[in-house]
Amino acid sequence: MADFEEDSRIELWRKSLNSHPIFDNLRHNGKYAPHRTEPEKLLVVREGQLFAWDTRESRLLTMNLKDLLDADDVQSCNRMQRLLCTNTPRFDIEHIDLSATGHHVLLWGAKGASVMTLPRRHGQYGQFEAGKEQINCRTAILAERFMMSSGTLRLLQAAWYPGSDTDRHLVLLTSDNTLRIYDMTSPHKPIQCHRLGEYSTSYSLSANRSTFEVALGDIAVAFDFGPAMEEPTRPGRRPSAPVPFLFPIYILKGNGDVFLLLTSLSEPRYVHTDLQGPLTMHPPAEDNYGLDACSIMCLHTSPVVLVVATSGGILHHCIVLSGDEDDDEDDHSVTSASLSDIGSVGGKSDASLYVYESVELSLTVLSDEYPEDTAYPILLLKDPSSPCEYYCSHSAGVHCVTLSWLQKLIQYCSSEREGTEDGTVMDVINQDQPCIVAHMICTKPSESCPPAPILGLTIVTDHLLGKALLCRTSTNDCIVTPLKNTEVPSAPPLISEGGSQKMESPLRNLSSEPFQSHIRKILQRNVSNPILKGSSKTSLSPKESLELICSATKVLREEYIIKQDLARDEIEKRVKILQQQKEQQKADLQDGNKLKIDIQNQAEEIASRYSDAQDKQEQLMDRVGAVLHALQSQLPVLSEAEQSLQREMTDLEQKLEKLKDSFAQVKVKDEYRKKKIQEQSQKSQSPSLSQGQNRHIKTLIKEENDAIASLVKEIKNLTVAVGH
Repeated sequence: MADFEEDSRIELWRKSLNSHPIFDNLRHNGKYAPHRTEPEKLLVVREGQLFAWDTRESRLLTMNLKDLLDADDVQSCNRMQRLLCTNTPRFDIEHIDLSATGHHVLLWGAKGASVMTLPRRHGQYGQFEAGKEQINCRTAILAERFMMSSGTLRLLQAAWYPGSDTDRHLVLLTSDNTLRIYDMTSPHKPIQCHRLGEYSTSYSLSANRSTFEVALGDIAVAFDFGPAMEEPTRPGRRPSAPVPFLFPIYILKGNGDVFLLLTSLSEPRYVHTDLQGPLTMHPPAEDNYGLDACSIMCLHTSPVVLVVATSGGILHHCIVLSGDEDDDEDDHSVTSASLSDIGSVGGKSDASLYVYESVELSLTVLSDEYPEDTAYPILLLKDPSSPCEYYCSHSAGVHCVTLSWLQKLIQYCSSEREGTEDGTVMDVINQDQPCIVAHMICTKPSESCPPAPILGLTIVTDHLLGKALLCRTSTNDCIVTPLKNTEVPSAPPLISEGGSQKMESPLRNLSSEPFQSHIRKILQRNVSNPILKGSSKTSLSPKESLELICSATKVLREEYIIKQDLARDEIEKRVKILQQQKEQQKADLQDGNKLKIDIQNQAEEIASRYSDAQDKQEQLMDRVGAVLHALQSQLPVLSEAEQSLQREMTDLEQKLEKLKDSFAQVKVKDEYRKKKIQEQSQKSQSPSLSQGQNRHIKTLIKEENDAIASLVKEIKNLTVAVGH
């Protein structure tokens, strides 16, 4: 019952979010600009707190998703706050990003970046400034003069630096092939500046103006941070000195080359770091896996996996491994890369990229072939709850990509084995496990439809709210898609299976994989029907509508109904087998009960017979003892034991006689002592008077008393006479 109530509450906030005043205000303020074709990130959720940027009013709208769980409290469900900028940016905001601590919000676009400091949260509901509707937030613009003075300069990407102790450092990638690190306390001057290529006099990356470097793809277009690593050991370092941490940055250029840059805020020797690369890609390709690279993402796994996306809708999954420089192109005898072995400052990196697979996304529903001049820039988003899953947003919708082979690679690299029989890594990974691509949301059904880029994509992971994907469309509608964990943990072992010898049922011997995994493989879809959510100007011809319906019907029939029928048949077959096994087990249980009763009766009979045999054995032992005693007594010669016993008895008799003589002497001495004591007591007694003597003494004493009394009387009389 509690689980049902919890599911109903989760379903409640998912349905009511789109009608929240935040999205009503966004829809009321205006629709998306039609000239924009690139996806944006104007929606972020952190710990249940939702932030959405209002482009028209240049303000940040926020609310708590947990307020929607209580349907009875209408006031809390419609609660919303507006965060105003003290220094409002004059450029268009295309992306918002929260810092690691959640105290600052990065607002950036093609013409600049600014940082908003969030107010404190306090009060009854933990809102900003106790629930004020409008709050002025301190806002600082980064490199304002530099960006304004360079008219053609564009900001390609901005992100928070993960190695900042104060949570105030940011990284900006600009179109002049430069990566700059800024501190919020001094936003006008960068603390580090890294050149990523040759200097260019023109910074234009627009569609109608192109530089020579842009045409060749020598301009860095995106970057992402790798996992933190310890600095390689260098000569002269003291053993007691703390080892600094470095934060590698993988930089992607337009021609598909990937470079590596090691950075640190605490080590001065990394202020000016040489760019390492380009990293060698295996196997090599003539077009370097596409000349229209647009974004890169680093999955923090072991080994590190890079995802490189192109504007043509192609994704390359690259494994970062370290190897020797002299390795041939076809030599796959490599080991998992340790981050400390990737390279050193100023030297050539020994890391290589091994392209495991390349995936082409089906961007539209009606056609799989796209014009060459059509570009679909892709924005990549990590799944915080699963390292093997990520999402792609573009002008045609949203895709979900699950790397089913990555978990096995992580387990292999984390195991204690140094290698397999042939010593290769690629042979360990099953090549028949490609990634799973699911088309979740489609905003452009056909090529004739206008682009409708995604304005925001974020993931909600909370134990109260559940796991869901939030998508802000070009019409400022919010689509909430529930997500499920693709990796279901295996059931814990039974207590009976704890021993060294485990009893396996006959059903487990039929198949080496669990039945749940078998059903999951049957129901696994290669193609999915996305949620259709186009722009207001989207219009389909009758032919395209028919094709769309036929395509959706075909997918439903082949990927849903047929597979569900197969799964149902497998389940029914499984149920029949289980029923037969159940009946057989019942019969075996009855036979076992009968056998148990028979064994109990036999045990009682055996116990009774054992008791009788034990009593009979005791009687026989007594008789044997008596016979042996009788035989021993009839022997004419004493045995050694009897002779020793006789000697002991003789010695005891002699000792007893001596003791009797000693006792007699002690008695005589005791009588003599008593006699002497009596004599001595008689001599020491005092002399006694006879009765006559007592009477005579008493008479004399009486006469003396009478004489004394008469004398006393006479004295008194004389005293009286003298007194007169």
